[in-house]
Amino acid sequence: MITLEDIAQTLGVSHSTVSRALAGSPLVNKETAERIKRVAREAGYQVNQIARNLKTRSTRTIGLIVPEVSNPFYPRLIQGIADQLRTEGFSLQLHLSGSNQESEATCLVSLFENRADGVLLVTGEAGLQSREQIEAFANAGVPIILMGWAEGVSNVDIVTGDDAAGGYALAKHLTALGHRRIAIVGKPPHRGKYDRINGFIQALQEDGVLLSDEIILFAQSLDEVRTAINALTQLPEPPTAIFAYQDSIAIHVYKCLGELGISIPRQMSVAGFDDLELASVVSPPLTTVGGHIEPLTERFVRLLLARIRQEDTSSSQLVIVTPNLIARGSTHAPPLLAELTENRNT
Repeated sequence: MITLEDIAQTLGVSHSTVSRALAGSPLVNKETAERIKRVAREAGYQVNQIARNLKTRSTRTIGLIVPEVSNPFYPRLIQGIADQLRTEGFSLQLHLSGSNQESEATCLVSLFENRADGVLLVTGEAGLQSREQIEAFANAGVPIILMGWAEGVSNVDIVTGDDAAGGYALAKHLTALGHRRIAIVGKPPHRGKYDRINGFIQALQEDGVLLSDEIILFAQSLDEVRTAINALTQLPEPPTAIFAYQDSIAIHVYKCLGELGISIPRQMSVAGFDDLELASVVSPPLTTVGGHIEPLTERFVRLLLARIRQEDTSSSQLVIVTPNLIARGSTHAPPLLAELTENRNT
């Protein structure tokens, strides 16, 4: 069986250099580390991870807490994080905090007891629910990074998307097409100043487009969206465009408009948010906001590993990723109101 000494002798480097390289230490020159890893891999060398963990007091495990996996956003996020950690030699331990984050504190306690090297915590609509446990991690010197939004948190690293900027760009796109009656279907704002609805409304106000309560409807499930769409299309002056809070809700909007015989975008423009895979495969392809999920995961993991390796010892950071407008075939200039009204009454 090949040993560290064998690899060191083959490459003419020290035993400690080989050990550090295989442990992912930043102290080893990148080119040298790659040579060492290649020789070790070709020779079939296997790291005794249990022995290494006992020696370094590291489990090479990262905890990831997300609210749920039924929302298509989270599986994409989880996969991206898992892929990145794997290339860095870490394994992922996934915990679900619940749609209302009712188990968030319990998840953190479990990861603490299992000696995770660090934790990535994705906050949901309820914000941060485990401030006491976060404080315990900080006191124990275990790095933790939040993704999302947490009101009043100043001593924890946060990585967040500037969804308000994305919502702003989306509203400007719709008003530039000529829409003046735009409905919002989805979730209420829950991400503070970075929430997409806040940016969306700001852009509408700048363009002199007023929103009334009758065209801001909160709905997530298919049945809730169906009720919302029926209400919107029965208005004396129905909207000509619908902004769905996220792509999965936009797909429900597609289905419900189709049931009513209302075509997209000829009779109703529809836009979503997140640019999930389904956005590009529906017909017509969905106008949305995206390009932020991969940068979010990359910054999320990179910052945590820098904290674990003590490469970054600065004070807490707020990292902001700005998404981009992706205009596709689901948005178009508005139809004549008479045409939409006629369709509704037939």
